Amino acid sequence: MGPIPLQIDYALTDHVSEAIELYLDDYGHQTSEESKEHVMKLVRTIITDLMPKVSSLLPEKMEDVSEVLAAGSARYSAPDSIRSLDWLQTNGYCIDNMKAGPSTIPDAGRGAFATRRIQEGALISGSPLLRFERDKLVTNSVFSEQLVLNYCFGHPQSTLLLFPYAPLVGLINHNSKSPNVEIRWSTKEENNEISIWTKRSYNRLVKASKVPLMIEYVAKREIQPGEEIFLDYGAEWEAAWKEHVQNWTPPADSKDYVMATTFAKLMEDQPIRTGGEQEEDPYPENLITACYYDYEESYEQYADAEDEEDHLPIFMQVWEETDLLFTCHHHLRPCLILSRGEEEDGETFYTAEMFNLPDTTHGTDLIPDTEHHVVTNIPRRAITFVELMYEGDQHLEGSFRHPIGFPDLIFPETWKNV
Repeated sequence: MGPIPLQIDYALTDHVSEAIELYLDDYGHQTSEESKEHVMKLVRTIITDLMPKVSSLLPEKMEDVSEVLAAGSARYSAPDSIRSLDWLQTNGYCIDNMKAGPSTIPDAGRGAFATRRIQEGALISGSPLLRFERDKLVTNSVFSEQLVLNYCFGHPQSTLLLFPYAPLVGLINHNSKSPNVEIRWSTKEENNEISIWTKRSYNRLVKASKVPLMIEYVAKREIQPGEEIFLDYGAEWEAAWKEHVQNWTPPADSKDYVMATTFAKLMEDQPIRTGGEQEEDPYPENLITACYYDYEESYEQYADAEDEEDHLPIFMQVWEETDLLFTCHHHLRPCLILSRGEEEDGETFYTAEMFNLPDTTHGTDLIPDTEHHVVTNIPRRAITFVELMYEGDQHLEGSFRHPIGFPDLIFPETWKNV
């Protein structure tokens, strides 16, 4: 499947493309085609190490950068995203038949609701499917498989999981007594390869780099505007859910649990406690402070400062608000508040030691473990709260994990490997 670019990756690709365009404006007339090719390969190699998603969006040839800038990297990377009306009428799906809203099922969260009257047998939506092998969804945590398992289709006789990722289909809740929607393989002409893949072996399916699988959500009966859309998840899912509800007991410390986003909202007008203050007045155990900070590898050592305990050098840097600082996930890193001070205008600034994200293993975002990195002049708006890894409520021991049942009547025999 490969890395899936996010909004920030497209923005960064546009920035890189602008830099390449400036190079062409200044030096393109005196650079040979061979040199341009070499420079582009070098750029892609460097970008691949730092930002693999951005690298996947860059064109192969330098002269194509102008097309990226003209269309935008998002549009350029999806040349088939604009289709003729005739093609859409033949192969497209209307995805505004549903809208999100609070489910009519108590404590179920959100659900999907019909936006208009839908006739029996009519298409409600269609969705492409991503393929997973179930053992790939086991987390590093000992407690559970990944939450995405609950949104995948599966079959008891197969380790294959199919994840539908069209808008809103993940909000369709279970109802075995009166479901009003069912799934089937796509009947669109564009998806005629499905009949080929449903005859191929499990091993060939999971090893293939690209498999165009698509399902359709079809109304089992007439659905009224505003009616919640329900799918029967299958007898196995329902039995597993009933057993989970019957045996579930909340953790002993559940009353002390608070979500990071909720706590950050409660504390947004409050000063952040220093590490010393937290020893006397701690924050919830599942939360830590985190700072938006754009780390760069090379910094001057501050006055030969050295940590008194481990004797590691202390590197100091003044906080700066860089481009895309508050939109990049890798800029939000764990931090320990060392001190705070108030300026003449009344604004409070903080000094904090920065740490690496748990999943940072290489690249320019990695603070070496042979140093301490301390940042001064951090504004309050650049500090928030995040969950400790695997401490969120979705990672509780015994959390419900079960795929949605894929109908046996249409699940290929060749995919059954259990």
